[in-house]
Amino acid sequence: MNHCPCGYTKPYSECCGQYIEKGRAAPTPEALMRSRYSAFVVGNLEYLNQTMKGKAAEEFDMEETKRWLTNVTWLSLTVTSAKIKTPKLGFVIFEARYQANGQLHVMREKSEFHFDEGHWYYVAGKALNPHIGTK
Repeated sequence: MNHCPCGYTKPYSECCGQYIEKGRAAPTPEALMRSRYSAFVVGNLEYLNQTMKGKAAEEFDMEETKRWLTNVTWLSLTVTSAKIKTPKLGFVIFEARYQANGQLHVMREKSEFHFDEGHWYYVAGKALNPHIGTK
């Protein structure tokens, strides 16, 4: 993999791979969100599971996600906003493009992250246009 799937031009191993594969803690909500996108691309569901807390973690179905990913080709990620509101609360607005079952989809979300015990965690997401297909 030449460039990291998250959209940065760094190699995966020097970008999101350091969090996904080497266990380093993502330093910001944006870094965590980008690494979670990359984990979807490379199919690392364990990383996704480990980086969630609260309702998001309770509702995560690893088997269902694994089945869904078999029909998905990730195309791009664009971060439109990333803010740390307090030392323990951050938000990221992003747009992810992917193809599923031959159809192009765009997912826009405002993700909420909490800092706990030295790590950022994904806790909730508000869809801004849930999985709208764009033919």
